[in-house]
Amino acid sequence: MSSNIGPEAQAAYQKYLDANTIEEKIRRLEEYLSLIPKHKATEKIVALNKSRLAKLRREQEAQKTRTKSMGKLVSPFSIKREGLQLILISDYYSPGVGKTSLLNLLTGAAKEKIGKFTPLPEIGIYEYNKVRYQIVDMPSIMEGAASGIGNGKEIISQLRACDLICFCVDLSRNYKEQMDLLLKELTESHIRINIPPPPITIKKTGSNKIQVFYLTSEAKENDNIEGLTERIKEITSAGGIHNGIVKVFGKIELNHVVDTLNPSIAYKKAIILGTKGDLSLTKNTFYDLKDQYSEHFPLIIGTSVKKKEIPEDFGKIVLSFLKKMKVYTMNKGIVSSKPLLLDGNQPTIRDVAIKIHRSFLESFDHAIVIRKDARQEKKKVGLDYELNENDIIELHTK
Repeated sequence: MSSNIGPEAQAAYQKYLDANTIEEKIRRLEEYLSLIPKHKATEKIVALNKSRLAKLRREQEAQKTRTKSMGKLVSPFSIKREGLQLILISDYYSPGVGKTSLLNLLTGAAKEKIGKFTPLPEIGIYEYNKVRYQIVDMPSIMEGAASGIGNGKEIISQLRACDLICFCVDLSRNYKEQMDLLLKELTESHIRINIPPPPITIKKTGSNKIQVFYLTSEAKENDNIEGLTERIKEITSAGGIHNGIVKVFGKIELNHVVDTLNPSIAYKKAIILGTKGDLSLTKNTFYDLKDQYSEHFPLIIGTSVKKKEIPEDFGKIVLSFLKKMKVYTMNKGIVSSKPLLLDGNQPTIRDVAIKIHRSFLESFDHAIVIRKDARQEKKKVGLDYELNENDIIELHTK
């Protein structure tokens, strides 16, 4: 045990070692981590024990799943996705932030619920340029939601599955208090906002212990490769994997290893919608909000339900933020009325084949692409052909 952590933390660690149940072990390990001074000398200890904590939480969730597996009812918070799913969230406050009013402005839904406490999700459909957006007004997130307060577990479970989280912030109140609560509960629920997954994969194997490979020039630029490799092995082992292959593709930190070992981690895109922008002084508050959070939230939009103000091209803005491209498929000369949404700035025919069904990729012969206003409007292409917005694609198989 390192002397860098202090006697109080050492005592807490002993309580963790003496704990008998998973719940008690989790509680004691959380207490221990909270007492460790955070500096360079304790970085490895923190990462190791975060990995142990993630393993215990996985075991706890597995126990709960087994317990609830018999006779489980479908939760009203479990919402089947239709089109792109956007979920509106806010902190708990009375009067409300205005999520239901915003839902009604976009979709015309839940008009009778405006101004009332909504304990269950309210759903509406917003359509822009043939793309359907399922807008969900989720009940407010209370302090302690990550632990289950106010149906927090069910709410956050749905957030993990949606396409975009919309932080609704009341501009007439202290915006920092609202953001602090929401970010705290989502962070404690293992949801990472507006950051990419770390450039590392860990795959469990049956033998050969833990092998670490640095597969790119950027990965090989990590400081002290030998020391980093040993730490990765220790953290991976503490996380319950004793035989595995670790592949590193870029610059990493020890916390990246911990997150990769945790299957509960979800990386989600999120925007901020400032509400009640029609009130006095909220204009300055909106600019303060942007100054404070624009680095972490690249898209912050001011709204006013009273003035019916929200960008007319809100759907286009969301698609651009999510980096999704709209194309159309064609079968026997008939173009689908619903667009196909592809990920990335420059998707290819291969992405279309995989999106429709893997069998189209396996039996692919060629594709016909129709691009209006192009020099050659109709073209026969292969899997690597790069697509543009609104292209029409017909796949042909062998």
